[in-house]
Amino acid sequence: MQVKNYADMRDAFFEELYTLALADSSVVLIHGDQKAHTFEKFKQAIPSQIINGGIAEQNLIGVAAGLTLGGKKVFVHAIASFLTLRCYEQIKVDLGLMGLPVTLVGVGAGYSYGDAGPTHHAVQDLSILRAISGMTILNASDTVSLSRFPEIAHRNTNGPLYIRFDKDNPPPIYTGEENFYAGLAKIRNGKDVIIISTGLMVHRALAVADILNSRGIDIGVVDVYRIKPFNSSLMAEILTGCQKVVTLEEHSPIGGLGSLISEFLFDYGLSAVSLKRIALEDEDCFTYGTREYVHAQIRLDRDALVARIYEWLG
Repeated sequence: MQVKNYADMRDAFFEELYTLALADSSVVLIHGDQKAHTFEKFKQAIPSQIINGGIAEQNLIGVAAGLTLGGKKVFVHAIASFLTLRCYEQIKVDLGLMGLPVTLVGVGAGYSYGDAGPTHHAVQDLSILRAISGMTILNASDTVSLSRFPEIAHRNTNGPLYIRFDKDNPPPIYTGEENFYAGLAKIRNGKDVIIISTGLMVHRALAVADILNSRGIDIGVVDVYRIKPFNSSLMAEILTGCQKVVTLEEHSPIGGLGSLISEFLFDYGLSAVSLKRIALEDEDCFTYGTREYVHAQIRLDRDALVARIYEWLG
């Protein structure tokens, strides 16, 4: 299957959402004064299905809840840090307790907005939203996976759903033939160590695996693109015979991917598996600059990760 070319991650999502909206008049997109190429298409062809709610994220959630109760299929888009942390009570009460299938679409995962500082860093969103009952969480690693998420969200009827993606435009990992309902995928085989990652950091995991493989260490890579609900049975199958696992994430060490895998290993009786968790430090980052610059300062760049994992392997 030929991979579509999109201008960026945001375009990959909203192009596919636009196609769904043309076929289903109940689809409504509310955004917090955001911009995307596809928004002009909405305004020209189906103007009643797009609403600029302004930079008032908490209010957007309330409006989305009301429209959903009125029969609409609502997608709310804003910068991820503001859409989640600023709106946490509204998400919990208006969506979670009500079991409303509103889709939250957050751009700027992790240090996407590295030059904007800690107010814009989305590095606690996974942990807080995992705690909301009935919440589904999807985290895209490329435009191919992200372009399939609107369809998944459109079919969802089981409570709120959070889609998280990057501001950058990484190269494709997938071909488009994959089953994105599985929740995770083993994208590189390896028998010595498996690196489990999510989002943009999957690309970093692949780069690290390339170097370690050249040193004679057989590294596998797994992309967890659905954080919740987690596909425990598939992960258990993938880890059969594996003795060493590394989790790699651009997120707080509390409640994110590393915590999720720790819980999984314990619950499945896989405590014999050695686990190395690599995440952000439990502190705010006041380093300003590009993501690559920030990563270099906190030892999350490729070469530092190779050294950290190599040292752990002994």
